[in-house]
Amino acid sequence: MKRVFFGLEFIAGVVAIVVAAIVVGSALGSATLVRAAMEKSRSESAANGNQPALAVAVAHGQKLFAVNCSHCHADDATGDEGPDLHGLTKSDERIKAIITNGVKGEMPAFGKKLQDADKDALIGFLRSLH
Repeated sequence: MKRVFFGLEFIAGVVAIVVAAIVVGSALGSATLVRAAMEKSRSESAANGNQPALAVAVAHGQKLFAVNCSHCHADDATGDEGPDLHGLTKSDERIKAIITNGVKGEMPAFGKKLQDADKDALIGFLRSLH
């Protein structure tokens, strides 16, 4: 009888170890997935600066775009009278200069209408376009 009890005890121990391994493995697997998602978020944040602040700036830039730019560049920035603004390759400084000074005969200057923070928000919005 003692041997059967030992056998049941052994089986119960193995089952406990297997269950513990599954629980720990699941937790580690979940932790790995969470860690990967957090790392992706961090890398995107690093690429884009501070993510929450960037989201606010992009939303502000989108509103400024709708009021000041969409009548020439279309509501979705795909271009109409003005060019498509998706995938811009110009530097932020160059884009800011274009917003500030305009393009003679093609685009009005917004230097007196928009503050630097507004121009930065517009650039953030333009960079968010895909």
